[in-house]
Amino acid sequence: MNEKIIAIGGAVIKTARKELIEVIKSGQVEMLIHNGGSIFHDFQLATEKLEGHSHKLDNLLKSHEPNRKASELIWSWIEGKIDAPKGSATYECQKRIIPVLMFTGMACDFWQLFDNRWDLIGKKAKIDFDILCSALKSNFHYVCMGSAVIHPEVFIKAIAVSKPTDVKADVVDFIDMYRPRTRVSKFGTYYKMTHKEYLERLL
Repeated sequence: MNEKIIAIGGAVIKTARKELIEVIKSGQVEMLIHNGGSIFHDFQLATEKLEGHSHKLDNLLKSHEPNRKASELIWSWIEGKIDAPKGSATYECQKRIIPVLMFTGMACDFWQLFDNRWDLIGKKAKIDFDILCSALKSNFHYVCMGSAVIHPEVFIKAIAVSKPTDVKADVVDFIDMYRPRTRVSKFGTYYKMTHKEYLERLL
């Protein structure tokens, strides 16, 4: 079975969380890479009952407090104090000893507002970047799903460091974006479809 390094954005968790977990359980994931949005929604949807996939933005602009519970879980997870919450895609990976990485931009996510130790994010990014570079030195199949900026930029820097001889990298998204096409799918295929459709194909 061809295992994949899957890098996801928040939209993947919002629209295809169930399918992603099933693909992880099926043994097709070698590594899961979050951006700041995907890990937040992964933890929040696993631990809270919401009317939708997140709290309404208008309400969060008045007060970001509704995001506190999931945010504190992420900070504790970054510190290594807790495992990912049961029911999350991250938990399913950790249970199977599948590496879970995270790359995000500072001040890009609401969960970052609940702790001042942003240096922890930077330290984790350095450790995770080294892990990714090591993984990309050998044959790999990298799939970028739903992240238009963070993952494409991290990917191109990682292959610049690792200099792999055999590169296979695909993009899956329902909107054609510049960075994923020029940074990632130039090494593979741009699948213009929903994340759910692609993951269902794997199943």
